[in-house]
Amino acid sequence: MPSRGPKDQRNVAKRAFQEVVTESLPRLLAAFPDMPVIVAGDLDVIERGHQPPHKVFGAWEYSFYDSFQAAGLTDAFRHLHPDEVAHSWFGRTGNGFRFDHLFVSTPRADRVMACDYDQEAREAGLTDHAVMTLRLCLPSASLEQGEAPATSTC
Repeated sequence: MPSRGPKDQRNVAKRAFQEVVTESLPRLLAAFPDMPVIVAGDLDVIERGHQPPHKVFGAWEYSFYDSFQAAGLTDAFRHLHPDEVAHSWFGRTGNGFRFDHLFVSTPRADRVMACDYDQEAREAGLTDHAVMTLRLCLPSASLEQGEAPATSTC
């Protein structure tokens, strides 16, 4: 997510990026109808109802977060932790934000086994963001051509 540069241009670049991503999401899912699609990253947006609330975010930023669900993607962390307050980045004042998100195609959301934030690298000063982890249960692929895929054991 573009978030650097002259202050008067940051939201212009951020909005342009969000518009391109929003337009691309349906095509991405359509290109891989039989596969799980995973979209992850530091999106520099928070979800509606974020705790604590941050008034600096505009309706257009919340709409960007919502565009993932509208396109057929599920927030993997929220899917498993509907009420948990978690943050992936902390500002200089100590305010927490859940900026980092991991979405999976909604038809595969039932295969999300774990999705969490690991703060260790951030706390060690290696990065300013928490690491997101995902465990997704997938059926094993058949090695023989023409065989039906084996069922998963997850």
